[in-house]
Amino acid sequence: MSFELDLESARGIFFTEARQLLGEVETYVLQLERDPTEHETLNAAFRAAHTIKGSAGVFGLSVITHFVHNLETVLDRVRNGEIGFDADMSSLVLECRDHISELVDAIEAGGSAEVVSDALRPTEEALTARLTAYLHDDAVNHAEELARVDAAQADKSPSEAGSQKTWHISVRLAKSTLCDGFDPHPIFAYLSAYGEIVHIIPVLDKLPDFLNMDPEACYLGFELKYSTEQNLAFIQDAFEFLTDDSVLKVLPHDGSPEDWEALAQGMPEGYERACELLEQAGFKKPETPVQALIDVPASQVAAVMAVQVAQNPDAVVNVQVAQKKAPAKSAAASAFIRVPSDKLDALINLVGELVIANAGTVEQARQLNNTAMLESTNGVASLIEEIRDGALGLRMVQIGETFQRFQRVVRDLSKGMGKQINLEITGEETELDKSVVEKIGDPLMHLVRNALDHGLETPEEREVQGKSQTGKLGLHAYHDSGHIVIEVSDDGRGLARDKIVRKAIEKGIITPDQNLSDAEVNMLIFAPGFSTADKVTDISGRGVGMDVVKKNIEALRGTVQVRSVLGKGTTFEIRLPLTLAIIDGFMIGVGGEMYVIPLGYVRECLELPSDTLGDDDRMDLHYDLRGEFLPCARLRKVFNSKGPRPKRENIIVVSFGGVTAGIVADQLHGESQTVIKPLGSLFESNRAISGATILGNGNVALIIDVPKLIGEVSNVTAHALEMV
Repeated sequence: MSFELDLESARGIFFTEARQLLGEVETYVLQLERDPTEHETLNAAFRAAHTIKGSAGVFGLSVITHFVHNLETVLDRVRNGEIGFDADMSSLVLECRDHISELVDAIEAGGSAEVVSDALRPTEEALTARLTAYLHDDAVNHAEELARVDAAQADKSPSEAGSQKTWHISVRLAKSTLCDGFDPHPIFAYLSAYGEIVHIIPVLDKLPDFLNMDPEACYLGFELKYSTEQNLAFIQDAFEFLTDDSVLKVLPHDGSPEDWEALAQGMPEGYERACELLEQAGFKKPETPVQALIDVPASQVAAVMAVQVAQNPDAVVNVQVAQKKAPAKSAAASAFIRVPSDKLDALINLVGELVIANAGTVEQARQLNNTAMLESTNGVASLIEEIRDGALGLRMVQIGETFQRFQRVVRDLSKGMGKQINLEITGEETELDKSVVEKIGDPLMHLVRNALDHGLETPEEREVQGKSQTGKLGLHAYHDSGHIVIEVSDDGRGLARDKIVRKAIEKGIITPDQNLSDAEVNMLIFAPGFSTADKVTDISGRGVGMDVVKKNIEALRGTVQVRSVLGKGTTFEIRLPLTLAIIDGFMIGVGGEMYVIPLGYVRECLELPSDTLGDDDRMDLHYDLRGEFLPCARLRKVFNSKGPRPKRENIIVVSFGGVTAGIVADQLHGESQTVIKPLGSLFESNRAISGATILGNGNVALIIDVPKLIGEVSNVTAHALEMV
């Protein structure tokens, strides 16, 4: 009976890690552009490329390994100081990074390595030619040099050609190897691509009888005789993905008799069986016993071997050395666990249902007036709140990775437009929900591209205006009142009010007699099809994008505002909720119905007499809050609630984006955990509702959209004041 090991899950991990490493390569290269003397950054870029090559080799993706090998070699020459790192080198490495990314995407999409290679061959050949030029001191005579090398190699006998070296590789796989989704076959395919496996002897000494065999366990070992031009580090890297319980020993064919004796003594099958296996693999039986080595303490053996390795790096790879490295690697690896996002989503959903179920229990306890049960449910509620925060924390990711993507965008676009732009990033460590991060990338891309094209001037234009030739583009993130604020700012032209108004009138967006504030004029740029660009470019100018930005942000229950000063620059401020799943809410009652205000907006609550706010028919009112003018919205009017007006009402003072307003409600019911449920398209046009939640008694409570409500009240109040 035969079976084929399913490597799809392991390949999926490779694709994910490859993309992360490619992102690191891009970041390191952009850092080197600013400071080519950063040797550690260069080493990090080299290690990332090297890891991609080794991982691809394990899975038999030779189309990636062969291309990355040339890139790795060039970076190694830079590390050794043989060639310098300049702007041309930076552009080449970034283009190679993009090509590798295309290979990864195409293979993951289901394309075979051969088909992918053929489709991308023109790009690969062009990049390989540019890389090869860096591998020779005389790039002009490179073709002639290759021809001479090929002719010289053809005249040599096989034994003389190249610098072949023979190695003995001893491998014992851990029992958990197959369960971990690891297949040893791609390793041997990888080794074969860079050398010749002269002999391979399977070691089945640990294989139990059929009745005692675990079909999911691995009992395999191998003894290999391997001939290659590669060095010891290359062979070690080929086996890099073995589990920590596996054992690997590598010994050069011309090793000393003492080394061979130590290898045989250390094999788990016993000395005589080890000698037999070595002979089967094509090596002579050790002749010089080193019995004293057995009685030496392990610490002394390690010390002696450390000296030997320092004197001769190609001497021997002993299991003790590998085991010394393993704990550190294991500790680093155990710091993170990869979990599919759908499992996290399922966990959040279950926590949400748990919150709703507990709310029902609390409601029952209140109705029964059972004090003991209420105390018990309060304890459960506290634990659920901790579980909720922990579960939501699992989905929180730093926005820095999203911000770093724009380093490359700014670099490429600024060069193409002949502009000098410095990208400043702050708040990279700011965290928000993973689902929000995934959806905010495109809106940010639109804003950045528009700032590069429309906002920032050319060096000549900036010099005429008395500015520095290098423009500033900023990406900033910070937390504010339970929200994350993302700012995209520039120190460029700013928004021209007159030009925006004229274009808006031409397109029929506004009428000539409308008197708009500066903030309202700035928001006109988000109207569909609106653009003030004098000409259409590849980057922007078609009026497509800014309206999409606003819609996408509002779909995340966020808002976008614009601040601009002509000749000084523009800032786009995006406010987003930290999470889209579960929030702390403040429960209120209006006309017999229950509503929830997100607690992050609430500042204070005030109880008011019935005659304080005047006419019940008006939605917008104002209140004197300790000498400050406070615009208010009466929810009874907003939702057209029926029923008698209560004798006493309450104002919930809320704030958002620096604007403070009041929400007038009938009753205050206090804090509650709120599981957000999305509403259908029927409620899309509602100016005050952002979602719903299920209460403990099974009823539905609507969630107040505070930003929209504040915007409505502010606009109505502003127009009323203008009329006065």
